[in-house]
This record gives sequence, C-alpha cells and structure tokens, in this order.
Amino acid sequence: MAQDKPIHRMNESDIKSLIRKGEISSELELERASRAARFLRLRIKDQPELESLREELFTLIIKYESIHWSGKESVPDSQIIESDLAEAQADAEFKFFLARTELILSKLKTKGLKQNDLAGILAHNKSYTSELLNGIRAFSTKDLIVIHKLLDIKLENLFFTQIPREVEERIKSTLGKISDSKAKSQPRLLEIAAK
Repeated sequence: MAQDKPIHRMNESDIKSLIRKGEISSELELERASRAARFLRLRIKDQPELESLREELFTLIIKYESIHWSGKESVPDSQIIESDLAEAQADAEFKFFLARTELILSKLKTKGLKQNDLAGILAHNKSYTSELLNGIRAFSTKDLIVIHKLLDIKLENLFFTQIPREVEERIKSTLGKISDSKAKSQPRLLEIAAK
C-alpha cells in the first residue's frame, strides 16, 4: 500500500544527519530543527564552534518554511493539524532528551567519572561524545545499553518510547482490520465446529 507521506522513524533527532540530508521534509523535522536551533543558540556561549551548525539548521528551516508556510490563506487545515501534532511530539522528545542528558551527567558524577571517561568507555572521541550529549548526534542503541549497564540507568530513561501519531494510527487501523476479519470469520468457524 503506497503512502503519501513517510512514516517518521521512532528514533531520536540527529542534527548532523538532517544537515547532511540538506533539507527538512516534514513538519516533525521542522519542529525538531527549530528546537535544536534554539538549544544550540543557548550553548554557543560555552561552545562557539556550534554557531556554524546552528546557521546551517536555520537555513534549512527558512527554506522549508518559505515553501510550506508562505501564506496563511494557502496553508490547508490538515497542515496546521499536522504541525500542531508535530510540535507536541517534538516538545515531548526534547524534554525527554534534556532529562536523559542531565541524568547521564549526574550518574557519571556520582560514580566519579567525567565526560572524557564516558567517551573512552563508548569508544568515541571527546567531541563526538559531546555531540551525543548535546543532541547533535543520536546515541546508538549499543551506546545506550552500555550507559544502562555502566551507570545503572533504567532503559525507559534512556530510550524515548512515545509512539508517533502516524504509527499509532497505523496500529489502530491494523488492529481494527484484524478485529473485523476475526468477527467475519467467527460465524464460519462456528459452522465448521458444529459439523
């Protein structure tokens, strides 16, 4: 079955991948990029090297908005609804990722470890690990499992598990079809069982 829009993957936002891709292709990516750009703006004071990354994100945001939000009268209601849902999803993700980073840093400190130690344990360099903790790159599943084991952090505090609206709708639709199919086949099963 062909779909008009791609289903958003449930993994976390990855600013570097978005910039490499060179375009924002959905409202959810727009909302993620907007939050990331604001977050980077706050980090630039301590990490000036993030400025070019923020500028690249900002360019992608402007390009997407100029194409998809160029006039209020031409924006369909369905796009506004999609934008509202994407905003809620991106907000939930961003809050989770901030809390996760704070938890990781707190647990490192409790165990007498530093960010450099974590970099060595994960077999990453310091700047890559900093990008992971700043949300510029996405943690791999392997990284998060190592952090889980090393720092004794529950997996639900490391993996964002909220299901995006599109996936939730697909699940409900599939379950509805399964339920309808079973309901239709029940009389036939009863006939076979009666023989």
